[in-house]
Amino acid sequence: MAPRPYAALAADADGALVTSALQIDRDVTHDAAGYVRTDVAAHVADGLRAHPGDRLVRQLARCAKEYGCRAAANSFIGRWECALPLAAPANERPPAAIAARRDGEAMPTESAAFHPTTDEVARLALDHVAAGGTIVSFGRACEGEPLLVARDVEDAIVRIRAGTREGTIHLETNGSVPGSLRRIVSSGLDSITFRIMSARAATYEALHAPDGYRFPDVRASIRLAADLRLDTSVLVLVLPGLFDRPDEVDALISLLGDLAPGSSVLLRDLHADPYRALALSPERGQDPMGVAGAVDRLRRELPHLRLAAFLRPLMRVPHVP
Repeated sequence: MAPRPYAALAADADGALVTSALQIDRDVTHDAAGYVRTDVAAHVADGLRAHPGDRLVRQLARCAKEYGCRAAANSFIGRWECALPLAAPANERPPAAIAARRDGEAMPTESAAFHPTTDEVARLALDHVAAGGTIVSFGRACEGEPLLVARDVEDAIVRIRAGTREGTIHLETNGSVPGSLRRIVSSGLDSITFRIMSARAATYEALHAPDGYRFPDVRASIRLAADLRLDTSVLVLVLPGLFDRPDEVDALISLLGDLAPGSSVLLRDLHADPYRALALSPERGQDPMGVAGAVDRLRRELPHLRLAAFLRPLMRVPHVP
């Protein structure tokens, strides 16, 4: 299993281990389809033998084997979600302290080495659905921003839907280009996930370093998804000490209030050095209330949303003044 975020432990007067940490992510010993990572190699080898000249299959094989990408591995297993690389450019350049990274390691994630045709992408998606897969996704975190290649996404979706009505077509995005999102939705998109590190404009722009867009564009895209009744999730990258500041929670509740009933809020660890990451915040604001307190407030004030925080105590959680 790859290294994961960690927390300090201490013994109380009775000798019991205690920590102030909370787990907000799933156990990754097994991937979503129930396969341990050592099983992936055999599936990848079979896929490469079956498609020896397919460069998109070769790219996904690299992502599955060298980077442990479960969405790439699933394309060889024929289950759950399959990533559809487009080699989209990036329009946000977060500081190195919080840039996307390989799980538990210092090396950045790697984008696709070539720009596939929409015919190649559609063929991969159709093969995945025919093999039993349920979701095909544009815009993985290492992929740049798919809204910047909206015509390619539109064309690929049209080709996929010409071949099958089965499966969910999903988009993961920063929501930077509302006009492009509208066109992609009209082509047959089924669901969407927006990624954010903060719902306050100043903090968002300090952390995401947007290029050619601003936070109001993100909010407009989220409102558009709600208006169009798209199956919507907002993935919030959690940094204790920032996420749980009262002003940050206020802004997040305001933003998430735009979502339609039944939408999802996904909380995930930011995987960042807390001292370096917190130093990037433009202002300190109020004292944090604690991650558990912030999550409780989200649940109370946004009862119409599904909150997927996976909050479980690692050990007995003491009171922290």
